[in-house]
Formats: sequence, C-alpha cells, structure tokens
Amino acid sequence: MPAAKELDPLRSLAALAGKMLRNRRNLTGLTQKQLGDQIPLSQAMIAGIELGNEVPTAAASQLLDKAVGGNGEVAAMWHHVRKDYQTQATYPAWSHAYLDAEVEATRIQHFANIAPGLVQTEDYARAIISSGVTLFGGNAEEKVEARMERQKILDGDTPPWFWSIMDEAALYRVVGNHHVMCAQLTHLLDLSERPRITFRILPFDREIPGGVTSIGAMLILARPGKSEAVYWESGLNGAFLEASSEVEVYRSFYDQLDLDVLSPQASTDLIREARKEHHAHCEHH
Repeated sequence: MPAAKELDPLRSLAALAGKMLRNRRNLTGLTQKQLGDQIPLSQAMIAGIELGNEVPTAAASQLLDKAVGGNGEVAAMWHHVRKDYQTQATYPAWSHAYLDAEVEATRIQHFANIAPGLVQTEDYARAIISSGVTLFGGNAEEKVEARMERQKILDGDTPPWFWSIMDEAALYRVVGNHHVMCAQLTHLLDLSERPRITFRILPFDREIPGGVTSIGAMLILARPGKSEAVYWESGLNGAFLEASSEVEVYRSFYDQLDLDVLSPQASTDLIREARKEHHAHCEHH
C-alpha cells in the first residue's frame, strides 16, 4: 500500500482543512474508503479533500464531521474554505482586502448613487448584478448569494454602525422594475428603524464636493486597533486604501458631503415620498 502523501497545511486554507480531516479520520481508525462509504464519496474524492484539492459540499462537510467526530470543527473549516473560494471566484482581486475588512469593521460609512450592497434586497441585487454580468462576466446567482451572505454582519449581536449617504437618484432610477424598487425602499425604511443604521439623502440641488462624479461607491471603515481604511469602486476599477495620506483625502470628501445631506428624518420622509409617488405599483406599508 503506497504511503499517504504528505500534507502541507501552510499551502492554503483548503490544505489546512484537509489535514484536519485526515488527523480526525486517523484517530477514528477509518480508512479513506471506509470514510467515503459512510458519506458516500469515492476513496479518490476523500483523498482529494484531504489533500486540499477537492472541496466538499456543505451537506458532505456535515457528514464528514459527524463520521470523524469533528464536533462541528471540520464542517466549520470547510465552510470557510467554500466562502474563500466563493470570494475568489465572485469578486475582483482588488476587492478582497475590503471584504476581509468589512467583516471586522465597527463602523462603515457609505456613499453611492444606488442602495448599498449591504442593504439591498435579493431582487434589487439580482437586477444590478445581472446587468453587470452582461458586461463583466461571472455567474449572477453566485454573486447574488455572496452579497446576501455578506449582509449577515448587520444581523449579529453587535453589528457595525452603518451610515449611508445616497444620492437622491438612488430613490428614483428604476432598478429591475417598480415592484423591485418599492420593495427596496420599503426595506430601507424598515432598516432605518435599527439604532445602528442611518440613511441620509444628498438632494439633487446640492453639489458633490470636489466635482467628483466618477466614484460608483465609496466606503470608509473603522476597525479595532487599526487606522481607518477606504474602499472605492467604479466599473472595472477599484481600490482598498490604508495609507493615511490617501484615506485623509476621502475622509475630507465624506465630511464635506456630510454637511449638505438631509437629516435622517428628512431622508426617510423623502424615501417614503419617492416610494409613494414613483414606485406605487406594488403593495407596501
């Protein structure tokens, strides 16, 4: 019988998860074939998983965890592997650092001319993403799923403070259709009742500081024990910035923007008015 191939847990997260599975399997006295028979998966698949070359599904991960007495740890490791793979496949390389920072952020300040990704309804996100896929490629449903997964950070016990400034155009430009828009604006109103979420609108009659018109979205993130960071994106380009000289420019831009926006109450009133007057083709409360 050939010797088992050496595993290098430092090669990747998948390799670390594979080594964890092999160690647990060896402790139970199971061969790869015996473990595979319980799932069921082929011996070759089990070998590939242990080498970090194959990624089990969520269901298979749970079964593997149970079979080797993983106490949830094996399944949890493969959850992170799948999430990491999804990030690599779904998001452009320049956004990966932001996605890591988003998870640890204690405060997120946002500016864009559409509803921010963290508070988009599934249908609104699908309409935007599907249009983007036509130009930039990728799998729309995978991108939608990834965006919905990211939104879970707002539902935790201590979610980040989320302060969003939206151009007034976000309330009127139709994304998807009027039904989608009505549901999205209703969702914004519902979320605005949460103590850590605030939406403010930049009216049409107020200027964007510095004549800036090319930023698709901008976010400033505060993280524990770290300086502020900035993420911006526009079409095919974007950047995650941590240098203080660069962050200061965007912080100044946001602070100036903040001077001209409507109050939270006036903003929610405007959202409600836009829903009633321009997107009243569906039921809402």
